[in-house]
Amino acid sequence: MVFISRQGSLGLLYTWTIILLGFGWLWKVFPQLNLDQGGTLTVLIILGVLAEWMAVPFPQGYLSGGYVIVVATQLICGGVATAWVTGLVSLIGLGIANRGNPLRTTLFNSSQHILAAAGASFVFQQVEGEILPIVLFTLVYFAVNHMLVYFYLLPGRRDHPDLFGWDALRWDGYTYLFTAPYGALMAAFYLKMGVSWALVLFLPVLAAQVILGKYVHMELSNRELTALFQVAKRLRVSYEPDTFFNQILQECRRIAPFHTAVIFFWSQERQLFLPGAAQGPLREEMCNMVAPGEGLVGQAAESKEPVIIEDVRDMDSPRDAGSFRRFRSVLVIPLLAQGEVTGVLVLGDMRPYAYEEKHMQMVSIIGGQAGIVLANDMLVEKIRHLSVTDRLTDFLNHRQFYRQVVKEMVRCRAAGEPASLLLVNIDNMGVFNSRYGHGAGDAVIQMVASVLRDVTRPADLLGRYGGGELAVLALGSDTANALKLAEQIRVEVRDRRLVPEESQQQIMVTVSVGVATFPHDTTDPDQIFFGAEKAVARAKELGRDRSVAYSRLLKEIKLKIQKDGTPAVRRR
Repeated sequence: MVFISRQGSLGLLYTWTIILLGFGWLWKVFPQLNLDQGGTLTVLIILGVLAEWMAVPFPQGYLSGGYVIVVATQLICGGVATAWVTGLVSLIGLGIANRGNPLRTTLFNSSQHILAAAGASFVFQQVEGEILPIVLFTLVYFAVNHMLVYFYLLPGRRDHPDLFGWDALRWDGYTYLFTAPYGALMAAFYLKMGVSWALVLFLPVLAAQVILGKYVHMELSNRELTALFQVAKRLRVSYEPDTFFNQILQECRRIAPFHTAVIFFWSQERQLFLPGAAQGPLREEMCNMVAPGEGLVGQAAESKEPVIIEDVRDMDSPRDAGSFRRFRSVLVIPLLAQGEVTGVLVLGDMRPYAYEEKHMQMVSIIGGQAGIVLANDMLVEKIRHLSVTDRLTDFLNHRQFYRQVVKEMVRCRAAGEPASLLLVNIDNMGVFNSRYGHGAGDAVIQMVASVLRDVTRPADLLGRYGGGELAVLALGSDTANALKLAEQIRVEVRDRRLVPEESQQQIMVTVSVGVATFPHDTTDPDQIFFGAEKAVARAKELGRDRSVAYSRLLKEIKLKIQKDGTPAVRRR
């Protein structure tokens, strides 16, 4: 099997140490090489290279029948020739068809096979018999080979969390199990009948690799179908979104192994793609918010088309990969529901050329299920949003606004903070509706609502209080600051102009604003609304287009009581 890894300084030291040991061993034993067997060695090298060229792709490497040549060489020519043939087969076969491996990896692969052959040959020479030496030779070769690969990848272990799983050892073990006896049989035919019979006997090895490739393809296809079945099954039962999306990522791993993967979902409220689920060693680094059109995620969402990056380093601008430039291969799948993007699924791997068209197709199918779930969640969120907001202004409706004001007053009481309620009443709303129609009246309400959005803070609460009345809960504002805000609203509304469809002239809109402050005016939620309403009514009495504080109204009432004894409005 051939593996690709990303290493640090410690890994590089280990890699070049193994390379020097491997090729140093070839140099040391070269005088012992029987050059009279040059023709046989050449044939064996050619056959080994053919086996490597026809290696079967596997998610965690490549499988070949090249071990047949290793055993045959050991039995025909001895340990020195085995080291040379094994090293040259790996160097030539993997060097030409390296499938994206860097030169350092190709040299390491050759060296690991050289050292494995040297160690196995030493054990072979220490044991007598016909079968036992071959068995021990195979076990030592297998063990040394995988041990060297393990330490090769150890410095970058976090980049290959599933590399040494059962599948990798199982498939590689199968090749050793079946090719070792066949290599012995091929050597026996060569020794008795010559090289031509050995060539004929090797043809089934190549055919077996083709069959193995079909079998591996069938097993991977079965994984894909199993993944689709598991995802579909999750849709038929109740689920938690977090659980479901993590299951989506687990099923994606069956058909497209990744180092780190993230599912982003579209937030209509924030107009951003937010991370919903992530798996892998770099999941925390990859979980960033993404704006539409930004980087690979945003661009794929805009185009609604999957994207395969075979090697990030070959991109015209690797920065476009954003945080995913840490990887070599990236697969980006927009999640669609009824043609609309509800999210984006991104897989990243440290190997170049890790993803192909088939991966994109299968992950797109699985992603389609995630897109449906996200669409359902968005629909539920939209229904919830509509149930608590006003259709015309998108502010909180009267009932929800009152509930939120009560909650905030409880919080402000505990924190010792003030809060002011502003009721913004549109002057002459009835006259406006009768003269220009209710459509124009709605436009006036929307204009005033836009003013409130512009001048208030994100922490302030906005609500639709009545037909032509809007409300603001200004958190942390005392009466003086609330009156400043009220005046800002009033002036901004008056300065804007509307042109109704039935009229060719601009019209001026004014508002009357009433202000009541917690806890200065009252600590009772009902009373604070009552006070703001009374302040609005007083503003209307004074001629409209003005702001009045409930505290001022209380002072006026108190002075009037002192003057003529008129009953006052009860203050709680």
